[in-house]
Amino acid sequence: MGKTLPLDHWPDADRNTFMALFATGGLLDDQGPLTHWRAISREAMKRQYGLWLGWLSQAEPEALGLCPVERATPKRLRAWLAAMGSLAPATLLGYVGAVVRLCRSIDPDRCWTAHQIILSGLHRATKHRGSPRKTGRIFSSDVLFEAGARLVHENDGPITHPDQAVRLRDGAVICLLALMPMRRRALSELALGTSLRVEDGQMMVCLDGAMTKNGQPWEAVVPDMLRDILAIYLKTARPMLAARGPGDHDALWLGRNGAPVSVNQFTRAIRIRTKSLLGVPVSPHLFRDAAATTLSRAAPSSARMIKPILGHATTRIAEGHYIQADTIAAGRRLASALDDLRNKKVSGG
Repeated sequence: MGKTLPLDHWPDADRNTFMALFATGGLLDDQGPLTHWRAISREAMKRQYGLWLGWLSQAEPEALGLCPVERATPKRLRAWLAAMGSLAPATLLGYVGAVVRLCRSIDPDRCWTAHQIILSGLHRATKHRGSPRKTGRIFSSDVLFEAGARLVHENDGPITHPDQAVRLRDGAVICLLALMPMRRRALSELALGTSLRVEDGQMMVCLDGAMTKNGQPWEAVVPDMLRDILAIYLKTARPMLAARGPGDHDALWLGRNGAPVSVNQFTRAIRIRTKSLLGVPVSPHLFRDAAATTLSRAAPSSARMIKPILGHATTRIAEGHYIQADTIAAGRRLASALDDLRNKKVSGG
């Protein structure tokens, strides 16, 4: 793949442009267009662009003296792609995308059609190839929900052993992800009274901007079928697990020792549990693919709900005001879609 050129070894123009993309400041200061990106995304872009500069330093070192925009010609980008031909299209798309994004920030009015053609070709190749890690692991949301619900009901009742409480907890997590496929960090940070609210018999999931990837609040009513599952966990398993800990926590999900469950613990637990229930491991992220698949299959008109239910940011400012309402409707639509699928099974359709 070649070496990655460290940021402090980048040409001044590249380094200054990269830093400007993520510049922060007060209300009256200029802020970079990517200020809202999380640290992990920023580091990924730095690594991707650093690979581009690292390849140039070996293949065409004289090109490092050019302006970033003049340097990133379609011809050079194709040569770079040829040098990385063994990598997956999705990986290549990320690398070239980082270069084009930085260059476009320098000269947005320039014609980028040739570069966009390269990106579009990589995008098509990514869709055509698919993801090997997803093969055989994208279930319908109803299958995932039923598996989780079965685990919850099998362990319902008086909790006599922490293993029973942990199994019930995992079943509740699977059910929640099946209907409200949030990112695993937000899942692990759910807290009673703030991000999970119970008022007048109704449950709400309320994620603030710090808990979402795009920095936008994500809010949705918990569908009735999921609310009943979470109520069982809150009434039986969670108190038992909390009693094993050193003190009170407002964290929704507790581990065997009564402490909040970490992000990595969640990923490991859900993969192990779904493999036991379904025969293959399903990571928390794959629940998002399941939701999109289920909505698309339920009805073509449901496709517009995929973006809000996954918490994606809209690309149009005017639509931003409707994200909350669409997200609430999306959660209900997915629950309704599961009911439709169940009825079709019962009727033999």
